[in-house]
Amino acid sequence: MLPVAEFSHGFTNLSPEQIRSHIDERIDEIVGALLTAPKVRETGAKHTETFSFQGVDQLECWEKMNQSFLDRGWGDGFPIVAAQPAKVEMMLKGTKRDPREVITILGPGNGVATVQKLAVNAVMAGCLPEHLPVLIAAVEAIAAPRFNLTTVAVSTGPHTPFLIVNGPIARKLNINSGCGALGPGRQSAANIVIGRALRLTMMNVGFAYVGELDMDTIGTPNKFSMVVAENEEKNPWEPYHVEHGFGKDTSTVTAFPCESQMEVNDLRSFKAKHVMNSIVSVVANAGASSSNAWLHGNRPWHNLVVFAPDHASILAAENWTKKDARDYIFHHARVPWLYMKYGGLAGPERVQPGWSWLWDAPEDTPVPVAGGPDWFHVMVVGATAGKTAYFTGVGEPVTKEIKP
Repeated sequence: MLPVAEFSHGFTNLSPEQIRSHIDERIDEIVGALLTAPKVRETGAKHTETFSFQGVDQLECWEKMNQSFLDRGWGDGFPIVAAQPAKVEMMLKGTKRDPREVITILGPGNGVATVQKLAVNAVMAGCLPEHLPVLIAAVEAIAAPRFNLTTVAVSTGPHTPFLIVNGPIARKLNINSGCGALGPGRQSAANIVIGRALRLTMMNVGFAYVGELDMDTIGTPNKFSMVVAENEEKNPWEPYHVEHGFGKDTSTVTAFPCESQMEVNDLRSFKAKHVMNSIVSVVANAGASSSNAWLHGNRPWHNLVVFAPDHASILAAENWTKKDARDYIFHHARVPWLYMKYGGLAGPERVQPGWSWLWDAPEDTPVPVAGGPDWFHVMVVGATAGKTAYFTGVGEPVTKEIKP
């Protein structure tokens, strides 16, 4: 474990003078930490460890197990299923891959993500064996560099992977793509346990424990579980995975690095431009990280528009394509420069070449909220009613094939 110098306050929303004062108070500690050899620290559960709990009956043992795991930080706050050896062996029947196979080195703590470790966390989350291949593909997706897992896992923002499943496996596993796909209930049971398994894996394999590496300021319930299937039956365009080079009958999972979720409530419009204007009004949000990340330009921060079927059908009836929707959003979603000038992520010293003139521009100058039309992705999810949703991001989505 690397040595650290602890500060009583973060460095956000401080003046330069206040930042210098905080650093001056800790400069000796910082220098000492840099000159100190790292200490080896064991964190997280190893899949080879066995724990026993005593009680008057199995229910009491289960309750003690849950409290113990929660105290150690290995649970997500909901009751977990005991990962008994027999249950883990049963879970592993969901894949033909060797339990010892290393799927990836999972950030932010660089834990070794073996198939067996994923199976343990899948059991704890309540998954069935047939859910395991989805979890394996999801872990592969979030480990891809362009997903930006480090920021998603450790940021002070409410970032989390948002998984979208496409292809035959979505129907086979009854992953909800319609009414309440991101909500609770029987119809979303598969969605919930798969998403929960990914979160437990991020904690127990990637060491993204809250307050240790995950420094989320307020948090979000999206971190417990965030999984849907695309509603391919109600999608008037080609499915998302086909758009990105996969066959229609190939099963995939897309990991989208989600920051926040906003509803676009438009129950009246029946013209494509009117629907799009409602969407644009929500996208034009200066407070989202992705809205001003383009100014310093070190990497793309993509966003996701999840069209309600009703809204998608209106656009398709007027021959609008996904590209048309992306272009319209990019060219019309503008905010006054005033809203970004004094906040956001990039000051004049960090702005990418070509945009420094903005700091001398009138404060009512309209500026975009993305680096280009390709920063917006489009898919279709949900049931009847004009309720589209907009998700801001913090990296790039990654799609992986789900292998049996």
